[in-house]
Amino acid sequence: MGKGSLAGLRVLDLTDQRGVLTGRMLACMGADVLQIEPATGSTARAMAPFDTDGASLFWAAYRAGRRSLVLDRDSDHARLMALAAVADVVLESGVPGRDVFLETDALLQVNAGVVHSIVTPFGLDGPKAGYADSDLTLWAAGGPLKPTESQAGIPTRVTLQQAYHHAAADALCGIMVALEARRRGGQGQRVVTSAQASATQCTLSLSMASVIGHPNYVFRAEVKSKKKRELDLSGSGSRTQRSKWPVKDGIVEMHLALGPAAGRFTNALFALMAARGACSPKFAAWDWVTLPPKIENDEITDEEMEQARTEVADFLASMTKLEAVEMALQHRLMLAPIMTVADLANSPHSKARGFLQQVGALSLPGKLALGFDEGFAPLRPAPDPGEGGAEAEADWLANRDGARPFAAARTVTKVARPLENITVLDLSWVVAGPMIGRNLADFGAQVIRVESARKPEVARLTGPYPEGVRDLNRSGLYENCNAGKLGLTLDLSQDAGRALVKELAGKVDVLVESFAPGKMDKWGLDYDTLSKDNPGLVMLSTSLMGQSGPWSALAGFGNIGAAMSGLQVLAGRDVSAPIGPYGPYTDFVAPRLAFPVLLAALEVKRLTGKGRQLDVSQAEAGMQFIAEAFADYAATGRVPVADGNRDPHCVPNEVYPCIAPEGETAWVAVSATSDAAWIALRDETGLAALADPAFETLEGRRAAEAEIDTILADWCRGQTPEAVEQRLQARGVAAHVVASPADLAEDAQLGAWGHFQTLPRTDGTPAHHEACRFQLGMTPAKTARAAPEYGRDNHQILADYLGLDAAQIDALERDGVLT
Repeated sequence: MGKGSLAGLRVLDLTDQRGVLTGRMLACMGADVLQIEPATGSTARAMAPFDTDGASLFWAAYRAGRRSLVLDRDSDHARLMALAAVADVVLESGVPGRDVFLETDALLQVNAGVVHSIVTPFGLDGPKAGYADSDLTLWAAGGPLKPTESQAGIPTRVTLQQAYHHAAADALCGIMVALEARRRGGQGQRVVTSAQASATQCTLSLSMASVIGHPNYVFRAEVKSKKKRELDLSGSGSRTQRSKWPVKDGIVEMHLALGPAAGRFTNALFALMAARGACSPKFAAWDWVTLPPKIENDEITDEEMEQARTEVADFLASMTKLEAVEMALQHRLMLAPIMTVADLANSPHSKARGFLQQVGALSLPGKLALGFDEGFAPLRPAPDPGEGGAEAEADWLANRDGARPFAAARTVTKVARPLENITVLDLSWVVAGPMIGRNLADFGAQVIRVESARKPEVARLTGPYPEGVRDLNRSGLYENCNAGKLGLTLDLSQDAGRALVKELAGKVDVLVESFAPGKMDKWGLDYDTLSKDNPGLVMLSTSLMGQSGPWSALAGFGNIGAAMSGLQVLAGRDVSAPIGPYGPYTDFVAPRLAFPVLLAALEVKRLTGKGRQLDVSQAEAGMQFIAEAFADYAATGRVPVADGNRDPHCVPNEVYPCIAPEGETAWVAVSATSDAAWIALRDETGLAALADPAFETLEGRRAAEAEIDTILADWCRGQTPEAVEQRLQARGVAAHVVASPADLAEDAQLGAWGHFQTLPRTDGTPAHHEACRFQLGMTPAKTARAAPEYGRDNHQILADYLGLDAAQIDALERDGVLT
């Protein structure tokens, strides 16, 4: 690795454990990050897990790559502002009204180019801005907690903190856009993220189901029809419910996928089983692509489906995890072992890609992409209190005008759309790739989305749909990921279609693609070929396991990525039966880390003229969100696993059933994040059973956690979740309704954030999308147009970018190229 693409960028980090990921990622790209902490030490130093000496491995994992300056924000305010006056970025996190933030206007007065980032639970204003919060209650508020109920029986989170990581990653995206705006216009600005709004991306647009008007979009356990319950739209299109299969040394993740999106993978599995004499002939004869209507119409019985699952289970039971993944690679199956951090630390794939980086005595997640070695810097171990701070302070103040990446323009110019000079060819699909293009388009980039109606992409097949009526031009997931883009339909199976892509690639700044590794090469659209005509092209390839390494050909969606990143094993009620986070989880993580790397690569291109291919592994992106698990394994040998909703710092930390409409379920999430919060919770309930003085300490509550949960479940059962939320929040206790799509549609805080938005389609009907999840004060996101219907912009793109006339375009249509 080199010095990093952000070498010279000065970052003043005032965050606590709620915003740690932003500074870590900036340090990974070479920024000089100075951590400010009080004499008592940052609260992040008290976060589990701990090594054998009691030192925080959370701190060691997320605060690596920086120096520490002990400074009191109140008594040393002038000194703090002197540092802010020479910083490029100031990072803060906390709750408005509960935590004190620096004033953005005051920062801009002393430093016109500073970018001020604030990570919050719900935003800076609105009815819930001051809410007490926890990782559990934010996951409940944003929507991804509720859908796990159907598999776990109770809404269940990822055991390690995730909500603030998503918000912190969104803050990183916003900072990079703000730095580009500063480069062009000379001015800094404020960037704000809401963990609630960020979490909605982790619902696979289930968050929009009620807004769009798709009733019963998620087939929950309470739906009476067992036939419909066996179909689940949480991941990669319709699939049978079971996805976890025991093997000799653990569990593998595999959907028996149904329908046009992925049924062919299940066909391949049963063909292999038949060849080995491991399945009944009738199952080998099924076409899983066309199976869904037969299941719904009772042409296939429950008993037959269960027998098919039993035969799959018997087939897999004799294998090890590594044998199963080798079989998946050889036979193109959508299957992956559910990896632990121990598996990952010793996997041949991680070693071949050099992903884990040695930081002192720890082995931690490293580069965010391959193909950009000079873009990343080796991380120094996390500092002791005050370590390196005096040196950093002296250096910053003595060298105010050193060379910086994204250096501010000398002449102040108004910039409304900071990415308007960037053109993008988007060949990606579903979520992980398209959300990169969506974020680029939100800030002015011209993004050309290429696809073909001959092979509809999974997002168009997934929904939700208005009134629940399937219409591939009105899929909520597709519209959410592709709002603001131009649309071009090209049949890439034809030479003429690929020739048009090659010609377009010669005229753009960025190409984003998410095909299986090797596909672009087979088409003659590899980076070496495309860059001959466009040496400044930055090509971002995002795939499940990356473009290289022994497992790079592994097929699958984000659920497989979650299995291969160590995240699947961290969500569940029972360590032996993890359910994993909802949906294709790494699809929600990867774009948040790929987008900043792409902007950093474009900055290097501006300075050097050099393009490159960025290789982003979705599984590796997921590993960045559990860095403390890798630190724990490296330091102690412990292997973190699912532990329900339990949290070492919060007791209680659970969801409880409440009064619900007939045929439905309703839950409330409650966390006592401190002893004071516990006392407030106890007093609000008025329950004598909670008055035991031993419960006034975290250790005492942890010893009786199951008992406390039982008592609180009984108390909540007679109330609505809204009532419990309001009562406890009034006492300063973290509590929130476990939000369903209907709850999200009516959520006043999301309304204040401006979260749900519409734009007209070509026919005037409303297309729905969610707002950008990072808000910039001076150059806010603006979605210019609704996502494209098939072929909407064909004539405009081919005429404007390639200079084709009407006759040439008509000829392409007649030849079936524009389909």
